[in-house]
Amino acid sequence: MVYLTTNENIRNAVSKYLESHQVDDFAYDGLVGFEAFDLFLTMNDEFTLDFVCAYLDIINNFKASWPKLPMIV
Repeated sequence: MVYLTTNENIRNAVSKYLESHQVDDFAYDGLVGFEAFDLFLTMNDEFTLDFVCAYLDIINNFKASWPKLPMIV
């Protein structure tokens, strides 16, 4: 069985995302910034799956866009 949301894929997706997006103002569960973004990914499996799938599409030159973060301050 192949898992898309491996720790390596998640780390790589976050690194790629941060190349073109700011998360300094992202708020979640009383946190703000990267810590909030990291916790959000940890706590939201469906979003994380969409996030990693977008990353895999992007690095493999498929037309894709990152999923929208639900809470930006």
